[in-house]
Amino acid sequence: MSAAAEPGIAGLGDLSDLADGQMRVYPDLGEFGIVVCRVSGKLHAIVDNCSHADTPLSEGRLRGATIVCPLHGAQFDVRTGTHSGPPAWEGVRCYPIDESDDGVRLDLSPPDSSDDGDTYGRLQTR
Repeated sequence: MSAAAEPGIAGLGDLSDLADGQMRVYPDLGEFGIVVCRVSGKLHAIVDNCSHADTPLSEGRLRGATIVCPLHGAQFDVRTGTHSGPPAWEGVRCYPIDESDDGVRLDLSPPDSSDDGDTYGRLQTR
């Protein structure tokens, strides 16, 4: 990882080698770490922590745009952070990510507190 010039921005370097259906973990970013996934050619970043069981999602499987928690099978859409139902009752935080010729940048800034129903990036879906 390279140092970021802007507060809250993490430089992840070149991720062009990350193929569709693969994920990469950045355990030192954020409170729980970040999982970066490539789905249909686009990068997505979510917190590496299941909202149901405090288990690293990176230890689970990525199936299409869904990451499945290895402990109880909770499923989350890596594009939005929403969950697909029990055992999880809330989604997980997604992070803005940008891939350019200069590399990948991840925005770790705290979420805007004015978002409707959004509790620190965890999307309430029920």
